[in-house]
Order: sequence, then C-alpha cells, then structure tokens
Amino acid sequence: MEKLFYTLAVLLLMIAVESRAQENQDSTLTPEENTTISEDSTQTVETDPVKLEVSRIVKEVNSRSSEINNIISSGEIKIKTPKIDETGDIEIHVKKKDDLWFKIEGPLGIDAAVAHFNRDRFTFFDDLNDVVTTGSTTILNIGTLTKIRCTFDDMLNSFSGTVRISKGKKDELAMTEEGNQYVLSLKRGTITRKYWVDKDNYFVYKYAYYSKTGQTLISFEFSNFSYSGTSTYARKVEIRRPKQNEYFRLTMESVNLNQGYLDFKVDYPYGDVKIRNWK
Repeated sequence: MEKLFYTLAVLLLMIAVESRAQENQDSTLTPEENTTISEDSTQTVETDPVKLEVSRIVKEVNSRSSEINNIISSGEIKIKTPKIDETGDIEIHVKKKDDLWFKIEGPLGIDAAVAHFNRDRFTFFDDLNDVVTTGSTTILNIGTLTKIRCTFDDMLNSFSGTVRISKGKKDELAMTEEGNQYVLSLKRGTITRKYWVDKDNYFVYKYAYYSKTGQTLISFEFSNFSYSGTSTYARKVEIRRPKQNEYFRLTMESVNLNQGYLDFKVDYPYGDVKIRNWK
C-alpha cells in the first residue's frame, strides 16, 4: 500500500525533468490545441440551417450544464500508462468556469497531493516530497502534473462530470446523427472536435479531438449518469490518449451539487517546502 501511495503521487507530480521535457516534445498537440478557444460573442445573422442547428444544440447543452455548479465529490482515481497502473482516493471541488481543486489520499488518510487550478494559475503541493509547484495553467503544465494533456476546460468537464461545449467564431460547424445522438463537429485549424449529444436530455456521452488525418488525439467518455433538474452529470469519466496508450478514470462515489461554499485553499508548511515556479 505504501508503494502504491508513493508511486501514485510521484506519477501525478512528474517531478523528473526528463518527463517534463518529453511532454514538451510531444508532437501530438498542435498550436490550435494549445490555444483556449474563445467564446463567440458576436451577434451575426446565420442563415445556414446546419450551423443554426449546431448552435442551438450547443446552447442547450451549455444551458443545462450550467444548472450544475459548486460541486464537491469524492471517489476513486485510476491512472494507467505503459509504465504504471495505480489507483487512489480523490476529493474534488469545482466552481465553473474558473476553479478546480483536488486532493489525492493514500493509506490511513494521508495526503499525497493537493492542487488548485484556475484559468490562469495553479498551485500543486506534493505532500510526500514537500514540494510546491506554481505556474501558468497551460496544456504543458496540466499534462506534466496530471498526465492528462488537455485544456483547462477539458479538466473542468472531466472533474465536474458535466460538459460545456466551447464554440469559437472561427470554428467550422457540421452535424450528423447516430441513433438517439447528435454528433456535432467543430473544426478549427487542423483539429476537429466531435461531441456525441443525447437528443432528449442534451448531455454529452463522449467527445474527442482528432488530427487532420483523423487520428484520435484524446477522448473523454462520460457514463453512469444521474439527473438534477433538467441537467445530468456523470459519476464515471474516462480519458484516453490512444497513441500514448494512456488511460485515466474518475469514479465518483459521493456527489454534492450546488453547494453554498467551496474551499480552494492549498495548505502547506511555509518555510519547510521547496518552491518551484513554472512558466
């Protein structure tokens, strides 16, 4: 158990400089993926029926997703890579659209890691090794710390169990249908995002990023759904990076929605830890 606890914490922190360098050299991400998609706030008259329908569906998905906020949940985290296959306990606090906090625990309730990410900055405390890392909330830093190379919005979607679809004004929109699901396609540059949306309740079963050759770069799958009003949240979230043979899973056992107060503080013993600042 101690070995599992220690290994999981080290995996999450990715302390080794070599590991961070490898992430920096990962060619699966393009400039389009490294840019947070800005929201389309311009008021234009759209006449294309497909684009109108995609925009309508996106608006409905986001409206229902927004009904769930201020989330406190707890459960199990699993990380599997070619080098490791481990699990641990996790507690999560989420406030849309800007705050994500989590704590990973090992045996006897001992903290392994505590972190707070907002849209601009993060603080990550490796309790086992007394190391605090701070820096900008970039895809590189997210990937180095959590082994999930994704955007901050992807993290919020995954850790909240709800999906908010970002639609930029430069996105090329398309849509198909598969059974009881709309399949929305939003293409920007060389990257295409696809979302599988339930036709009746407008929640997202799955979404994925694809390269210009159609290769799956990363996918997010949501299951074990529960309802809250007209909204839906998933108690199980799975993330895959097929090329890297990496798998990440969150299984929520306890979920409390729309809480009045959430704590995002990362406590650590000032003066007794090593501080690292990343760009």
